[in-house]
Parts: sequence; C-alpha cells; structure tokens
Amino acid sequence: MNDSYTELCLVLHSIPGISILKMTALLRHFGSPAALMSADRSSRIAAGMTAGEAGALELAGRRNGHPAASWSVDQSQRAMQAVSAGVMAVSQPAYPALLRTIHDPPPLLYYRGDRASLRKPCLAIVGSRKASPAGLRMAAELSAAATDAGLTVVSGLALGIDASAHRRALSAGGSTVAVMATGIEQVYPRRHNKLAVEIADTGCLLTEFPPGSAPLRGHFPQRNRLISGLSLATVVIEAALPSGSLLTAGTALEQGREVFAAPWSIFHRNGRGCLRLIRDGAGIVESIDDVLLELDSLYQLQLELDGVARPDNDTGLPPAQAVVLAAIGDSAVDLDSLVASSHLPVAAVLAGLSSLELQGKIARLPAGYVRC
Repeated sequence: MNDSYTELCLVLHSIPGISILKMTALLRHFGSPAALMSADRSSRIAAGMTAGEAGALELAGRRNGHPAASWSVDQSQRAMQAVSAGVMAVSQPAYPALLRTIHDPPPLLYYRGDRASLRKPCLAIVGSRKASPAGLRMAAELSAAATDAGLTVVSGLALGIDASAHRRALSAGGSTVAVMATGIEQVYPRRHNKLAVEIADTGCLLTEFPPGSAPLRGHFPQRNRLISGLSLATVVIEAALPSGSLLTAGTALEQGREVFAAPWSIFHRNGRGCLRLIRDGAGIVESIDDVLLELDSLYQLQLELDGVARPDNDTGLPPAQAVVLAAIGDSAVDLDSLVASSHLPVAAVLAGLSSLELQGKIARLPAGYVRC
C-alpha cells in the first residue's frame, strides 16, 4: 500500500465527530481520500459537511492528524508498517463489493494479508466462545465443506467456534477472513497471535478500527455487522441466550442476508440461541448442502424481484446461474465485469459463480473466470 495513501486515510480517520455514514458518503462523492482532502471548503460543505467539520478536516490536514485524536498518524503508520498492513477506502474498487451494499459500510478498512480473499463468496460461521466438543466439531466440518465448495470462511477470531472455523479452513487449504474488534496491529485474544499470523498468510485480517484501538466492549457489535456484511449467509453453530452470535444473526437479517442455525437439544444451554433462531425462521443447517441450496433459491428470487430480463435458457440451470454463465466465455472475465454485464446483484453473481464452479462449468483463474 502506498505510504502517502495510508497517511491520507489515517489523517481522515483522526477527525472527530464525523459519523460513519457521513464519511462514507463524502468518500463516495469525491471518489478518493486525496480528492476529499484537496477539495475546497465550499465543495466540502456542498457535499454535506458542516462548517465545523470542514474546519476540522483542514486542521487535520495542516497538522498531519487532528490534535483531538487519541493516536498520532505517524505512530499509526509505523504500527501498520511493522505488520505489513494496508488500508482501503469505500470508494476503492478493491473494497469488498458485498460489504459496500450494507446500510453503514465502514469508510475505511485496515487489513493484513491477501485482500483478494475479501472478494470471493464468503460464508460467516460464528458461535459460542465456550463451545462444546460437538459444536467445535460441527464448526470444523462445516468450515472444511465450505472451503471445498469455494467459499471463504469469515469469523471473529474469538475463542471456541470462531477459532475452530478459522483453523479448519486453513488446514483444508482454503482462505479465511478474521474480522477484529481492535486495531490491525493487535490481536485479541492474545493467545490467537499465532492463528492470526497463519490467517494473514493465506487469507485476511480485517478491522474498521484505527491502529492503537483496544478491544472495547462497544467495538464487538460494530465488528459483528462486518462479519455478516461480508458474507452471503451467516451460520450460527452454538449460541446461548443472549449472545454476540445472536447479534451477528440480527445484523445479517437487517442486511437482507440468510441466517442458518444448528439444531440443538432443549437441554443444551449453549444451544438455546440456535433454537430461538430456528423458531424465528432461520434455516436449519446440517451440512453445507443446506446452505448452498437455500442461497441458490434466495438469489433466484432476488433476480425476479429486481426485474432482470432472462436470456433464453436451454442450459437446464436455475435462472441466475444461466445469466452468469452466459456472461462468461473463453477469455477470463473478472467479477466487476460480470456484475456489469449480467445486471445482477453482486450477491447473485457470487452465488452463481460458486455453483457453476462446483459443477465444473467454469474455472477460476488469477485474471477471472472462464468457461470450461
């Protein structure tokens, strides 16, 4: 990541009092941190900033960081360099496309590892920190199956279910994304330092909090919306009442994503949250097939609701898959091009690509997708 770009993002993040929604809107309006920083005051105010916010931005620009920030830009930049971390703005093409569609996407994301894993179809697997042996086993088996199906496993780097899902995705040769409630240079809990390094080697560590941020209680609900926002669906393996996993399921539903829960005995204390989710309409998950089948149906319905014209379909495929396959030829085509040419929602394209790859009809290359 370019050092000057990182510095600009950190300067923007140091400005107090600007909401996530407003900063995201500003970056989308101006197109980049550099354009926002170089705009004149009248342009900033016309884009929605108050005079006070515009003045705070000017002060932060002159002093290389706002003086009211609890951390310095220079220190934060050194901390990021020490762990080879980068940062991306919501206006960047590299920003996860599915996350960009939620109500309140983070204006800035800090990452360690391969950010390309953020653009693959993702499945969130979450659950109790005090998981039972059965819960840990199910998390591991579902994570391995998701990896075999071409999905990236997303979780929160916590003890229990999260760690089991991350570790099994790695051992299965797949990629996994850990969403953190701290600054990118920190790991919580500390005992997961080694796991975090392994995740960064093949997947990605991700956070919206600037370097120096401690694991404060209020950070975890914010983190949870990223776990679900990155993912096509969220699977809750084991959860008590109440629990953070249920909060993640709630944000997934608010974001219009599918939620699944593992069925547990009424006598299993940490399974009561899952039973509550199932009672309230969550899908029951026993294997990865339950997830894939439901996602396929979900995005066929989404295609119909969006009123997208269907091409002649003699492939025998579901409509959404047929649209995606028709947009792929002998030359590699990337995700953004597929979304543009198919006129489908990003999530529908991602679900279609996963299914088509599983069927052997397409192959994924570094440059994009090709028809087999």
